[in-house]
Amino acid sequence: MNSKDNREQELLLFLSKNQDYVTSEDLAEILRTSQKTVYRLIKKINDKSQFDSLIVSEKGRGYKLDYEKFINDQKNNHSSKGDSFSPDERRKRIMEELLLSSPKALKIHQLYNDYYVGDSVIFSDEQVIGDELKKFDLILERKNRTLAVIGAEANIRKAIKESNEIFNVIDIDDLKMNQELNFNQYDVLFILDQLRQIEKDLNITIPYPYNVNIFSHLYILLSRSRKNPTFVFTDQVSQEQTDRMKRDSILYEVSKSIVHRLMKYLNQTLPDIEVYFLYQYLVSSRMQGTMVTTSNLSSKVVQVTEVYIEEMSSRIGITIDNQSLFVDLANHIKPMLNRLEHKIRVTNSLLSQIKVTYDELFLNVAIVSALISETFNLPAINEDENGFITLYFAKMIETSQHQRPIKTLIMCTTGIGTSELLKAKASKKFPELDIVDLVASRNVQKFEEKYPDVELILSTIQVQGDQSSKSLLVSAMFTVDDQKRLQRKIEEIYHGR
Repeated sequence: MNSKDNREQELLLFLSKNQDYVTSEDLAEILRTSQKTVYRLIKKINDKSQFDSLIVSEKGRGYKLDYEKFINDQKNNHSSKGDSFSPDERRKRIMEELLLSSPKALKIHQLYNDYYVGDSVIFSDEQVIGDELKKFDLILERKNRTLAVIGAEANIRKAIKESNEIFNVIDIDDLKMNQELNFNQYDVLFILDQLRQIEKDLNITIPYPYNVNIFSHLYILLSRSRKNPTFVFTDQVSQEQTDRMKRDSILYEVSKSIVHRLMKYLNQTLPDIEVYFLYQYLVSSRMQGTMVTTSNLSSKVVQVTEVYIEEMSSRIGITIDNQSLFVDLANHIKPMLNRLEHKIRVTNSLLSQIKVTYDELFLNVAIVSALISETFNLPAINEDENGFITLYFAKMIETSQHQRPIKTLIMCTTGIGTSELLKAKASKKFPELDIVDLVASRNVQKFEEKYPDVELILSTIQVQGDQSSKSLLVSAMFTVDDQKRLQRKIEEIYHGR
């Protein structure tokens, strides 16, 4: 992201956190720029938005974010880019094509046929792509006017996922309908069926973003297999890894079953290592519905969780003696340690908002994470993971016990941590709410039948149909503007009784 994009993002994040009007002078000071630049940024943001004015102005008061428009705009700002490609987009497309076909060599003139560029540009692209691939321990090899990517299969798939931003913005509930994502819809439907089958076989729900990670892995697997169905794996699973996987018999059997279905769907044989790859993703995912207690956690998970709680308790000046927090956090730490071991990264789509809303808390978590990595000889714990962990402590701080007479559902697609956080924040600020359940958007109809007397649906996504009049669209961060609008909604509910 360039500095101009950073300034736009910084401006939007500041206005989303400070929901009152802010003068251009104050904004210029906050952004460390001129007032003229502030005017240009606001105009550019409004011009790019699908709405008339995302940032509104009032003479004598300054500028303010229209928050409900902002939430909807954030969900729809990944539109298709048209037929022209920037140099960066061109290189990303070329690299993706090479990665999907690896280790097969592709002719350079065919790779660049649609881009109408000369040899000097192609040579420059090779240097940039080669440097990018080195980050994943991969080599760009040129022979006889062909290019090929050489390296371990695990690294190739990691490069495909991390270099393709689309895998970071997809919403599982949107995949069937969103044509702009340019996915193979047959593959999408098939993979969604496999996700449902995994949940059924394990009697669990795989929340966001872990369901997206598994979806991405399976989609890349299908794409790789079609591009190069005869390639030979150089990756090997050690006997120790095989034995450990087989001891976890439930996840092992589910992994084998899904890979078998993939082979039937592709009408081709897949190597045994695919079972291990899928097992890695399952064992590294947070699963909602499984009962996690201290009795079935490893000593390492318990120790890491205890250090987080002890260190954070000291740093934030609050004595944390909360068994519920311990179990919830340990339930997150367990798959996180597997992700670190298998080098699986889960993208935290709320990271930028978390860093702004809980800046000090996030900083303390990052410091404790660095200490834990050193103490337990773990790989560095990245910012995405620190963001998730921050939410558990934020939830604990926000939680309070009150009576809540207005029966309320919370509907989210952003997983356990964020939906629980929204519940905790809403409960603390509005004790008149009786939050009866947390609802995944795909299950909303079932929960409407279960709770017919619900008066309010607090949702991070737009509610359609008969229930829309009961719903209020809010951010998962539950900002000051959200709180003001919820107060008005509560008054409407009381008035309508």
